[in-house]
Order: sequence, then C-alpha cells, then structure tokens
Amino acid sequence: MAMVRILLALLLALGAGFASAEEASPPVPDPRNLGADWWSYFVTESPLDADKFQQRVTAAQTSLAAYRDTLRSEGDAEQARVAERLLVDLARFQQLRTAPAPVSRPASPVAASYTLEEALQRHAAWRDLNQQIDAEREESDWQSVIIAEQRQQQSRRRNNYLELEDTDPQRAQTGLGLMLSRFAVELKRLDLDRRRLVLSQAEERLLRLRAELDAIPELLVSSPRDAARWQQEQERAERVIARLREQIDQSTLSDPKLVDSGQGLSETQHSVLVAVSQDIEIRLNQLVAMQARLARNLIPIISDVVDKDTDTEAARRLLAEHRELQEQVRQQRDRWRRIAERGRSIAAAAAPEGGDTTAVKLRNTILTRLKQVDGALLKLDQQVPSTGFVADLLKARQNATENWFDRNLTDLKDMSGNSWSMTIDLLGATLFEVNEAPVTTLDLLRLALILTAALWLSKGIRRAISRVGERRGGVSQNSLYVFGRLVHYAVLTIGIVVGLSSIGIDFTKFALFASALGIGIGFGLQTLIGNFVAGLIILFEKSLKVGDFVELESGVTGQVNEINMRSTLITTNDNIDILVPNSEFVGGRVINWTLREAYRRTKIPFGVAYGTDKELVQQAALEAADKVPWTLRNARGREPQVWFVEFGDSSLNFELIVWLTPEAVKRPGAVHAAYLWEIESKLNEHGIEVPFPQRDLHLRSMFGRKDDDGAAFLSKTSAGD
Repeated sequence: MAMVRILLALLLALGAGFASAEEASPPVPDPRNLGADWWSYFVTESPLDADKFQQRVTAAQTSLAAYRDTLRSEGDAEQARVAERLLVDLARFQQLRTAPAPVSRPASPVAASYTLEEALQRHAAWRDLNQQIDAEREESDWQSVIIAEQRQQQSRRRNNYLELEDTDPQRAQTGLGLMLSRFAVELKRLDLDRRRLVLSQAEERLLRLRAELDAIPELLVSSPRDAARWQQEQERAERVIARLREQIDQSTLSDPKLVDSGQGLSETQHSVLVAVSQDIEIRLNQLVAMQARLARNLIPIISDVVDKDTDTEAARRLLAEHRELQEQVRQQRDRWRRIAERGRSIAAAAAPEGGDTTAVKLRNTILTRLKQVDGALLKLDQQVPSTGFVADLLKARQNATENWFDRNLTDLKDMSGNSWSMTIDLLGATLFEVNEAPVTTLDLLRLALILTAALWLSKGIRRAISRVGERRGGVSQNSLYVFGRLVHYAVLTIGIVVGLSSIGIDFTKFALFASALGIGIGFGLQTLIGNFVAGLIILFEKSLKVGDFVELESGVTGQVNEINMRSTLITTNDNIDILVPNSEFVGGRVINWTLREAYRRTKIPFGVAYGTDKELVQQAALEAADKVPWTLRNARGREPQVWFVEFGDSSLNFELIVWLTPEAVKRPGAVHAAYLWEIESKLNEHGIEVPFPQRDLHLRSMFGRKDDDGAAFLSKTSAGD
C-alpha cells in the first residue's frame, strides 16, 4: 500500500512538471543570440490563443525597446533606427494576425424584372468586377513568386547568421537584419492571404452576378420611354459617323508606308494618328448605333407586340450584321494598337535637342493625340461587350418566341456560317511573302490543285497517245513514247507557271532569283540537270528506246522499261528493277542488242574427243540447233553452222553458230543453257565422246637410269613393295 502511494505521488509530480513545461514560454528572440527556430516564438505548430499571442508580442516589444535604448545610449544611431523599424513591423504583424477576416458583401437578390438600362448596368458591373478579378489574380500570382524568392533569401541569411561566432561583433547587427527581413516576408504573406480571401469573395460575387445576368433575358420589361431613348441614341451616333467621315483622310490611313516613314518626328506620323483616332471613333459610334438598333428590335419582343412573319427575319439579319461588325473591329483593333505603340516609341526616342520649339510642340501634339487614341481604344473595349450583351439578349428572347425546329435550324445556320467564316479567315491568313506578294494557305491549296490537275491532264494525254498508237499499227511506239514524255514535261511546266502566277508571284521580278538559281544549278544541282539533259538527248537521239535490251560497262544487262527525267529503269531477266542515271548512257559505253533489228547471232562452244568424225559432229550439232525453238528458221544466209575452231589440249573444239529469234535475244542465259542441253543430248545419241582434260607423265631418267632401264628399275621397286 505504501508503494502504491509513492508511485501515485511520483506520477502527480511528473504530470505537474509537464504542465509547467507546457505553460512556460520560450525565450524572447534576442538579435544578439537568435536560435535556429526563433520564429516559432510567434508562430507555433498549434495556433496560440489571443491572450498568449498578446503576451508574447508584448514581451518581444519590451525586449526590443530596451535593446533600442541600449543602442541609442551607446551612440549607434543607425542600428537604433533598424530596431525602431523592427518594432513598427512587429506592431503591424500583431495587427494583421488579430484583425478580423474581411466580410463578404451580401448577395443582391435577383429582381422581379429588369429594364434594358438596368440590365446594361448589371452587365457593366459584372464586366468591371471580372476585370478587377483578373488584375488581382495576376498580382497575387506575382506576389507569390516574390515571397517564395524572399523566403529563399531569408533561409540563406539565417544560415549565414548561425555560422557566426558568439563573440563576433557583427552578430547583433546581422541578427537585427535577419529579424527585420523575416517580418517583412511575413507581413507580405499575411497581406497576400487577406487579398486572396477578398479575391475568393469577389469570385463568388462574380458567379452570383453571372447567374443574375443569365436570368435577365426572361425578366426583361420595357418602359414607355425606351423606344424614343434608343431612337435618339442611334440618330446621335449616326450624325457623329457622318461628321467624322467628312473629316477623315482615307488615303492617308490606308497607306501602311506612312506608319514607318521615318525614325524621327514628322507631320506624317501625326496625321496617321489623327486618322487612326477618327477611325476608332467611327467604329465606336457604329457599335453604339448597332446597340441602339438591337435594343429597338428587342423592345417589341419583350412588349409582346412582335410580328413573327417580318420582325423575326429582320432580327436575324441584324444579328448577322452585328457579328460582321464585331469581327471587323476585332481585326482592326490590333492594327490600331500597333500604330499607337509605334508612335509612342518614336516620340519617346526622338527627344528634341537645342531648344527646338517646333519639335517640342510637335512632340507634345503627338503625345496628346496618343492619349486620345488610348482613350478611344478604352471606350471601344467597353462598348464591344456591351453591344454584344444586347445582341445576346435579343437572340435569347427571339429563340424563346420560336418553335424548337426553327430555333435549332437557325442555330445550325449560324454555326455553319461562323465555321465557314472562320475557315475562310484561316485560309486567307498570310503565311509568308515572296517578292512582296503575300502567300496564304488558300494560295498553296490552289497551287496544289493546279499541279494535280496538270499531272492528271498529262496522264490523260499520254494515255490517249498510247491508244492512238495501238489503233494505228504503222506508228512507231518509240516515237509515241518520246512525244508523250515531251507532252508530260510541257504540261507540267505550264502547270507550275500557272500555279505560281495564280498566287500572285510576278515572274518579271525573278531576275535576281534566276541568277541565284543558275549558280545553284552550276554547283549543287549539276548532277540532276546533267541527268535531265542526258534524258532529253536519249529521247531525241533514239539511240535507246523503251523495249531495248542493253548491256552496260558495269555488266548490268536488262530491258529498258522507262526513260524518266533523272534515270532510266532497266529490268533484268531476274525481274530486278535497276535505276541507272541517264548520264551513264550518254557518257559511257552501252551495248544495245536490239538497236537496229531484233535478230542476233550467238556462239555455243563445245568439244569432242580426238579421233571423232567431224561430219558426225556437224550433223549432231545441227540436229541440236534444229530442236531448240529459238533458232531462226527460213532466213537465207542465217542458217545454223558448225565451225571447227581449234585443236585443244584434250579435245577438238567446235562452235555452233546460230541466229536467234527476237524473243530469244533478251534471254541470253536461258538460250545458252538450252543449246548446251540439246548438244549434249545429240552427242550422246550419236555416240560421240565429250573428253575431260588428260595429262601423260614421261620419266626420262631415275637414279641415273634412262628409258627402259629406268622403267625396269621402277617395276622391280614396286614389286618389292
């Protein structure tokens, strides 16, 4: 029992010790002796309650104030000012940590009805809030990058501080800087957190506004003065447009060279800016007039007085006009901005020197005009979505008045029209320029279409030429082939010229390009051009034609099947296609077996044993030649012959001389094998021996013995073995 009491007392003592350790605060950060985790004094893993945080901040303020007074008494005014700044940041840190969270504005309820003017006000509020959110989101992202970089710098400063010795005189100064930079980073982080909270609240408010805008088309109502108000707005905008069109100098605005007409200030640049400003004003008032027209078409619909047979089609045409105007403004807006930026850069770079009052006045005038251009562009950027919003309202209410089929049919037409317009715009975009001639995707497609048509036309003409040659047997096929190739080159050349001309390329401006092309042909393209010229020589010279059987210096043999621009296609008897450059036929030695006529004589060598009857050999060889179907028959002066050519080492050598039929000329290997086969068969049939090489060995002496004595000695020696 006593032991249990002792254990309970120990446990109570340990618990009290732990509780006191938890209640004890860490030491107040001292710039002269900061620990690696000194920031945990202000920010802990588990959030501190308000009282404990206030106690710690108060203790830190007291310690820093005492250290500031010490620095002042020691005459270190600079470090005392750093300590004072640190106290200010600490107070600001306390204020931000304890400040209540921003309160979101209450959501405005959706009204029971909206006039068109009220709807435009709600849309303007949504647009302004959307722009503010975009700017704030971009700024928050940028601040996040800055804070991340400053935290890395803070980490490096802390490591440098911890590496200093305790007795280092720079330790206190470095500690103050470390604390000051850390508070600066944390103040930015707290401010960024509040901004992000406000941003999220604004995004929620934007969503509510968007939902309200989506509900507005069904809640629109008209007031008695709406029609007169929008009529006046349209007339006022049209009067402004008419006045501006009388003033604007269209020729100055349409000349792009005026924009880049010099690096210095000039009256031309000012006139361009004036014309741009007037053009923007015209487009702005066109949008205002378009908005008034859309509103005037919308009022009868929301008043339920629309004539469905007439006003529906008028509204569709008006919406189409709005889309076209909006696209025109979008295309011109980038050009206007580029002109303004160009004028601003010139005005900034061309600062007047020497007190030239004229240049100063011109520069100030240009800067004033640039401000007007910027203001007009800002108004334009605000008017474009406003007019688009009224167009969306008109379209939504019009769709509500139409049946399902008409509405979907209209949407399909609009979608098809928009897709076609986008496709035309993409195809009409300039890809590059050749001799100041813009080349678009549509131009390239046109060029490809023309070349394809030229190829098909060439193919059709060559096919027609071939058919004419087949019907008229007296026409040379080689002449038809040459004519077809020339027609192919001519049609292809005409197609290339017509295609390049169709995309706006002027061949009269290609003198320099032609010179450069000639140099390129002389160096890099000489092989290609050489083969092309060689192909033309072959076609016109007729020394080589399709169907000929040729043998080249390289040993390649085969039939000519095609004579192309760069090479000639030869097919061997093994059905292997070989592309031979045309220059090899012009510059090298070529054996054409079928150049003038299709008949060819061949020689088949063979041998028989000594002592064989020559007449019998001739009879057997002629019978073999007669049995081979490729032997030319009934040709006077070209009958088969047998020639006795020489006394060989082991045989009497003969040659069978045979003239071949045209189809056999192109098969030399098979023909030679067929004649050898039949010759061997006929020699066996007549009992004629085909010898094999034999050698007789004559020994004149052996170990001093000659002739018969040597032979007898060799016989005895062999018998003794």
